[in-house]
Amino acid sequence: MIAPLKKIITCLDHTDMDQGLIENACTLSKVAGATQIVFLNIIKDFNLPDAVLKEFPDLLDKAIKERKDEIKGLLKQHFKCDVPTKIIVKQGGETKEILNVANEIKSDLIILGRKKVSDSVLSTRIARRSPCNLLVIPQGEKLKFDKIFIPVDFSDYSSLSLRRTLLLTKDLKSKIYLQNVYNVPSSYRYSGKSYKEFSDIMKGHAKKDLEFLIKKAETKDQELIPVTTLDENGKIIDLILDTADKKKVNMIVMGAKGRTATSALFIGSKAERMIRINDSIPLMIIRKKGAVAGILETLMDLN
Repeated sequence: MIAPLKKIITCLDHTDMDQGLIENACTLSKVAGATQIVFLNIIKDFNLPDAVLKEFPDLLDKAIKERKDEIKGLLKQHFKCDVPTKIIVKQGGETKEILNVANEIKSDLIILGRKKVSDSVLSTRIARRSPCNLLVIPQGEKLKFDKIFIPVDFSDYSSLSLRRTLLLTKDLKSKIYLQNVYNVPSSYRYSGKSYKEFSDIMKGHAKKDLEFLIKKAETKDQELIPVTTLDENGKIIDLILDTADKKKVNMIVMGAKGRTATSALFIGSKAERMIRINDSIPLMIIRKKGAVAGILETLMDLN
């Protein structure tokens, strides 16, 4: 049984990206049936000498109050939802504080914004250690749920991604593309078949597996569409993004791990690469809640 996305953390960064994140949090809360949205902001650049802090002990408190008031103003303008909200402002390292709050409130989802011109360091760090699902929204993108794209490798995590998506879109008529990227193993030469013949065999198996996955899925008004793609160059994520772009999808939903990932504390290499290179399509990384054992493990090795 998959739990709904009830508690959602939206991470604001005190830039012009905040308005879009607030509006997207509202959109998602309506679809997901959220019961609380926590708007979190981390003040990173408040490193003052101890002597100065001793002389002016209320500087941080004043900065936090000012930031909270600013966020309240933004919510009044841009959060047009009835969902209860909470504002948290902390000072410290972004990754550590975001994960602290996520553990404290037992969140179901963390929303992060991504500037198209910047790198993906924060998103990757959060994805590696998050105790819950993660949604990365590129700057300027508005959440929609008409077309959703799920890479499928038939692992437990890709099955979880499908079930999460079906729950999220249960009241919508969404098109959900299920893509399996297959390849031809080098050992095909020993089969007596040509590359093309063996490729067709692999494609046939991928189609049958997708058909079985679709047949057993519990859908309502959603349409599940199978997609098979041959990977000839070992660039699976590039193929996924290229196909998703051609389908003009609104969101990619991807498991934190695939068949070969091991530690629950980290994400698979494919999910990590997707976070790094995808700067145009909202991306939801699905985790099994509780897969990360606790706050001590979650916060280890943070730099």
